[in-house]
Amino acid sequence: MARQFLIGELGSTSYSSGKLADTGLDIQVLDVSNDEGPVSYDPESTPNPDMFRIVQGTTSGPNVYSNWMNPRNVIVFDGSSYESATASTATLTIAGDSVTTSGQDGLLHIKLAYLNGDVEEFYNFTADFNAGGGGVTTADTAADVLIGNAWDAIPDGNKPDWVHADVNVSAGTTVVWSGVKPGDTTNSGGTWDKDASNIQVSISSRSDIATAVYTTAKTAGDNGVGTYYSVKKFEDKMKGIMYGYYNRRDLPNTPDNGAVVGSTYDMITIVATKDGSAMSGQIHGVDNLDEVFIAGKVDIATISGNNEDSFVSKLNELIPLNNIGV
Repeated sequence: MARQFLIGELGSTSYSSGKLADTGLDIQVLDVSNDEGPVSYDPESTPNPDMFRIVQGTTSGPNVYSNWMNPRNVIVFDGSSYESATASTATLTIAGDSVTTSGQDGLLHIKLAYLNGDVEEFYNFTADFNAGGGGVTTADTAADVLIGNAWDAIPDGNKPDWVHADVNVSAGTTVVWSGVKPGDTTNSGGTWDKDASNIQVSISSRSDIATAVYTTAKTAGDNGVGTYYSVKKFEDKMKGIMYGYYNRRDLPNTPDNGAVVGSTYDMITIVATKDGSAMSGQIHGVDNLDEVFIAGKVDIATISGNNEDSFVSKLNELIPLNNIGV
């Protein structure tokens, strides 16, 4: 199986001395009716080419090419429009009065957990419901503020990176924490480049606090589709195949990333079987699939859209499977 990833930022299909414009995407085809070699795909002049490949221009170095594929051998052709990442939430809801007695602790022990890791990470803090020591009754509409203030009193740098420093207590009787998403600034001042964190909150103990009922809930975070951080993460994994990390003659080789900070991408997937011909490069006894993933910058006409010159429209003309509409 061959797996490749190509990124288009500008969508240009212009060439100079055989070099495609930086971060451009193009579709090249071969047809037995011409002897020109690879040419840019034009549905009118070459309606039924025998083979096609995707070309990506780069900042430095040669073009990046997918393998040649036969349009009739494509078994998966799909697209997903950009979707922003969403943060997970952990919610603590208070119902009823929190009653403490004179001379007792009145400490609420709260635990936040990070669920993404191989081993769960925890962070504990306390909210003091009997700070004066004389016993007090705290309404649920005030308890959320008290818990929020206890969290806010912790220096941001001491809070874990997988949860936001700010907490939402505007709902009346609830306290809501948010997990971080790829690209968010962490409490230690770095940038979160892992998957969206999934967090939960629980009550470890409620020392000498009576009456109140505490319930918890959580929602999952999502990395989204085509965010800069998800595209870059995948590109970094694929660089050995894409940019020649395995070409020992040219080492050391550290190519620039095609993913651009701040950009968002529509995603396209093409999977083709190999037909057994010499051109397709089939290897007997192995999984003979070509998987090509393409990231095209959102709102670039030559990448997506319904006009006949767009990259997606050309793929829809080329591949006799189904139309996509990213």
